[in-house]
Amino acid sequence: MTLQVKPRSIMGLIGPNGAGKSTFVDAVSGFLPQHTGRVVLNGEDVTALSPTARARRGLRRTFQQDRVPPQLTVEAYVRFVARRRLDHHELADALAFLGCPAPEEKLANVDVGTRRLIEVAAAVLSGPSVLILDEPAAGLSHEEHLRFGERLTRIPSRFDTAIILIEHDLDLVRTVCTELTVLDFGMTLAQGTQDEVLRDPAVIAAYMGDAEVES
Repeated sequence: MTLQVKPRSIMGLIGPNGAGKSTFVDAVSGFLPQHTGRVVLNGEDVTALSPTARARRGLRRTFQQDRVPPQLTVEAYVRFVARRRLDHHELADALAFLGCPAPEEKLANVDVGTRRLIEVAAAVLSGPSVLILDEPAAGLSHEEHLRFGERLTRIPSRFDTAIILIEHDLDLVRTVCTELTVLDFGMTLAQGTQDEVLRDPAVIAAYMGDAEVES
């Protein structure tokens, strides 16, 4: 498969369990070093680089599992993940923009869904060229999904970041993604604009069913 992400865009990567989404993320981010193919970031071939080296060059990811340590404050965690100088106002403003708690809030007092938002905020504030979000809305209510999606659409232009969004919630995908790629056992089943992909008969038949893709 070939996947190209445009600058300051949001590309949705969808497909059922077993389609190869997690394998794709691990390969691109460097956690699956024995894969075939190439990973090119801003014109540089980073295929041979470690996950840490790729992150330093601007390729970041989040994880499905909650990796936010509860003993830290929100600010301490964000600074640890971002690994760059942030003044307090910049940090607080970004957290408020993404609907996160105040910097001084203890993570032990924050629910799981909000911790996912904080994880996204920390990754965004690291200043990546490409950010892979692996089911970032897991644990959020429907209303929180909608608010998160609205904020997510503003991240590329505000932070000069391209996003690859892996998400099972098609409402969120429709809200934020202009382009989609559908995987089928590691192969590309469909790729293109949201309308083109969600109306593709092969996509409807293989994954979603007519009811799920109707507007």
